[in-house]
Amino acid sequence: MRKHLLTLLILVSGWQVHAQTEGAVIINNSKESAGRPGGIAYNRELSAGGRLTTAGWGAFADYTRRVSMDKKRTMYFEVMFLKHPKELKKVNEYNFAFSFDSPKPFVYAKQNSFFSTRFGYGNKFLIGEKAEKSGFEISFNYILGPSLGLVKPYYLEILYEQDGNIFSVPQQYAPETASLFLDASSIYGYSGFSKGLSEVSVLPGAFAKAGLSFDWAAFDEYIKSIETGIGAELYLQDVPIMILENNKPYFVFLYLSLQLGKKW
Repeated sequence: MRKHLLTLLILVSGWQVHAQTEGAVIINNSKESAGRPGGIAYNRELSAGGRLTTAGWGAFADYTRRVSMDKKRTMYFEVMFLKHPKELKKVNEYNFAFSFDSPKPFVYAKQNSFFSTRFGYGNKFLIGEKAEKSGFEISFNYILGPSLGLVKPYYLEILYEQDGNIFSVPQQYAPETASLFLDASSIYGYSGFSKGLSEVSVLPGAFAKAGLSFDWAAFDEYIKSIETGIGAELYLQDVPIMILENNKPYFVFLYLSLQLGKKW
């Protein structure tokens, strides 16, 4: 009886240890093992962050799962605002004697705003680490997958005069309104982001990015990292952003991102 009870206690203890470590952490000895710094290697990560690029800005989220000590797999989602390299904001330089507020900034000769939603899958490879207090890692990663481009009409407040009164009307670019839309003296300013949301059209495409990630809290349960790299996005047709400039079906950009999250 005592022998069976002892066996049961050993099995229960082993199960408890397994339950605490499975899906949570892989623990190395505090001393270096097999040439690796000691510390904690977490199995899963959930994080979000912001990204600045040479073609715009955006926000992203990803879920990462460790498959070995040197490799992780990532599922990725991102929303980006992309701009044409020739976009330039300006304010109407003409003085109008009417009771409107100050003229609003706008991008001259812009016909659409463009947003990209990206769904990706990729891998992250550890290429260097240092056993400091919280650990420090350098990783190479790549992500690729489909993207959906969202084309939203860019509305401007166009000024009209009637019976000595001046008023503004929100309008999008069209061949019949081109003369007013491209006349800087007739533009009061940008109509605002919400104008045109019900008229969004979709462009299918694909994207890829690759970069170096620097995690200065590799052994902590919280993610604190920055990443820098290069990315590209390709669509099936030219993305119609500007009126007087050449539009292209692709974007190539450098980026810098900050990432925060949780490990377990």
